[in-house]
Amino acid sequence: MKRVAGLLRAVNVGGRKLLMEDLKRIAVDAGFEDPKTLLASGNVLFGTTLSPEKAEKALEAAILKDLGLAADVMVRDLAQLKAVIAANPFPKQAKDEPNRLMAMFLTGEPQAGLEVLENVCVAGEVMKPGPGCLYIHFPNGAGTSKLSNVVIERRLKVRGTSRNWNTVNKLAALLD
Repeated sequence: MKRVAGLLRAVNVGGRKLLMEDLKRIAVDAGFEDPKTLLASGNVLFGTTLSPEKAEKALEAAILKDLGLAADVMVRDLAQLKAVIAANPFPKQAKDEPNRLMAMFLTGEPQAGLEVLENVCVAGEVMKPGPGCLYIHFPNGAGTSKLSNVVIERRLKVRGTSRNWNTVNKLAALLD
């Protein structure tokens, strides 16, 4: 049994409510071991014998069946999270302003290059590809940027969910 982190996309925003107590219950009902949540933004850690890909599908199906809520889930194990942390191209920002550095975990490979987003990066945002993710530094904060997850997904033709650098490190620490 291996512990993994399930990262849910677009929950508890825009009226798509999912209580973390419900997420834990659904994870147990789906056969996952000892689920724990982190924050109220759709992070759940659990034990499983399934591969990350199969765990994603199982949790997505369980959420849909239980709540009627279609939610993408990106599952990452400790090795995958450590690879994201090790490959970070923004070490200074990770140290000095981790709340402005995001890892956007992706459901697959982008179908376009990052250059399709250049005209949206009008507030100094910088993006770099990473292992199963994009690194995005928002020097003025993500809340004021035109570079939203929806814009990124639409232009790169891949879905994803973002976590700030503090959360990425906390998830890895909880799995370690």
